Amino acid sequence: MERQREATISHPLRRPYSQSRVRTVTWPRTTLALICGAVIIAAACFLYVWQGTRILALTAQRESVKQAITSIEEVNNWLDFQIGQAFSLERVSRIAREQLHMVEPSDVRYVHIPPQRTEK
Repeated sequence: MERQREATISHPLRRPYSQSRVRTVTWPRTTLALICGAVIIAAACFLYVWQGTRILALTAQRESVKQAITSIEEVNNWLDFQIGQAFSLERVSRIAREQLHMVEPSDVRYVHIPPQRTEK
């Protein structure tokens, strides 16, 4: 007996061949249905929460863009005012008198151009 035990320990291939029992696990259909239902409900809840957070993020982004547009419009209006002042007739007239030493004309002369007649 001792010898047989030593043989099995030292030579594992000489062991008597024994069949192993294969145990297959089968789940009842109700358990699988409950698991599938729970997964679907969890997915729907996740989708609902994700949509809510996405809507909040987009709303915050929209508000920040609105504020940026408002500030850009204010700068645009200020620049329009500056352009209007830079090209106003009073400013151009003042620069012409002070820097270019121009004077207003005292005598205005008109040249009469007769209308052209079209012949048929």
